[in-house]
Amino acid sequence: MSDSTATPRWNGSYIAVDGAPFPIIGAEVHNSSSSTAHAITESFSTVRELGANTVLAPVAWELFEPAEGAFDFSLIDTMISTASSLRLRLIPLWFGTWKNAVSTYVPRWVKTDLDRFPRAVLSGGRRIEHLTAFCPESRDADARAFAALMRRIREVDTDGIVLAVQVENEIGLLGDTRDRGEFAEAAFASAVPAEVVDAVASDRSMPLHAEWADHGSRREGTWSEIFPDSDRRDEAFMAAAFAAYVGHVAAAGAAEHDVPLFVNAWLDADSVLDGPVAVAGGKRPGDYPSGGPVVPMAAIWESLAPALHFLAVDMYVDEGEEVFEAYRSRRGRLFIPELRADAVGIGQMFSALGTHRALGVSPFGVDSLDPSDRASAQLIDAYYLLRAAALLIRENPDAAVQAFVLSEAQPGAQLRFGDATVHIHSKDEWGMVTPVHPAYGIAIEDGDGLYIIGRGFWITLAGSDDKQVSFASATHYRLEEEVLRPVRHLNGDETAGGTLIAFPFAGSPLIPGRVIPTRIPDAGIARISVYSY
Repeated sequence: MSDSTATPRWNGSYIAVDGAPFPIIGAEVHNSSSSTAHAITESFSTVRELGANTVLAPVAWELFEPAEGAFDFSLIDTMISTASSLRLRLIPLWFGTWKNAVSTYVPRWVKTDLDRFPRAVLSGGRRIEHLTAFCPESRDADARAFAALMRRIREVDTDGIVLAVQVENEIGLLGDTRDRGEFAEAAFASAVPAEVVDAVASDRSMPLHAEWADHGSRREGTWSEIFPDSDRRDEAFMAAAFAAYVGHVAAAGAAEHDVPLFVNAWLDADSVLDGPVAVAGGKRPGDYPSGGPVVPMAAIWESLAPALHFLAVDMYVDEGEEVFEAYRSRRGRLFIPELRADAVGIGQMFSALGTHRALGVSPFGVDSLDPSDRASAQLIDAYYLLRAAALLIRENPDAAVQAFVLSEAQPGAQLRFGDATVHIHSKDEWGMVTPVHPAYGIAIEDGDGLYIIGRGFWITLAGSDDKQVSFASATHYRLEEEVLRPVRHLNGDETAGGTLIAFPFAGSPLIPGRVIPTRIPDAGIARISVYSY
């Protein structure tokens, strides 16, 4: 890989590699797919065959520190070396105190010592397998381990393979709106930290802000005095605890190695979207992890965990636009470390990278796929097309970028390019084309040309009232060894006499009923230029 020894930093809203933006076209492997050297080799190789440029993989605290103070670096070393050998970048996911709102990845010596490492308690006195966020002993043990991990990455990752590190995973409390244990009750009866009050007061979009204002806008007092009794109050109480805990852990790691750090959210089903979700979600704190980094709690997280560079979101909902916009609006950075690997998820990958200028996207669990199986073909093709888009963004980060996702309800779109309007169609008015939805694409301006990348549509051009426009040139490209190479200049029959350019799904059959054998080229990557007359 790169011979640069510089640590990745930032280029605008993107993580930088060798000073240039590096859009992450990622793949997150399953929870146990980095638990042995064999599993790492197998899962990372699958990611490489599928076509991602970055692998996201867990580092389990229980395997990293099997005995207190004795760290086993073998797995993180193998992850870095394997990613490097496969020409992949790496984002380790620290499964420390919490993973999906439970504490099953803590070491045995933590699990079995309830006095040093107490658990959270729900209403009715039920103790759960979740370390309380209110115990400094647990926090400090996690911070020491995370610091050791980051120090090891700094020592062995001389080529900058590691782009960023996730701290914990889908943090929050399930089963109740707040922890009711001894440590938590003491904190609840104490003064609300000034940073929390400032965060609530300053963020008018936060639902708790209105509740706080209606309750008197108090600046000092206990949680019950400053906020009215509500689920949002309890959620903010937990958010403050989790953010302070994770902020301490993150700061300990940042002191050892300076790469971007982030947390990921198990999405709630009400605050930034409405409707059912495919995986997880929930209408009430405790149904989804109470206190996690969801948008209504973002201001508290940003205030109490300044070592984190951004908040990320795990995406399993059908409609993602509002979610993407909500997270990107926080710090101008959007990252989706988990999303669906189906057609809906692929469309969301295009939208996130194009419309919302995401720094990266990453379907989850794709190492279960067989790259040679036809069922994997659409995801492989999507990775291929998005790597081409990432290359163009890397070469020209200031280029105008637009994305579109077409559906039965929205079968067409329009883009402006110079004097032309580019019409994008997945459905025709005569019913001769059977559309496949979602169709998806991304358009990237390149000087006097426009790259269009995607599947399931065709484009036509329209001019102004007094000018006609047409294609000056149209060229299909193929991505080979991360270089875009022209493979065919289009004209004549392939453009329907200069009137349209098609972007069919890969492997489309011959057009039926033709005397002359005709197949629509399916490169999926084309650069057009236009002229007016």
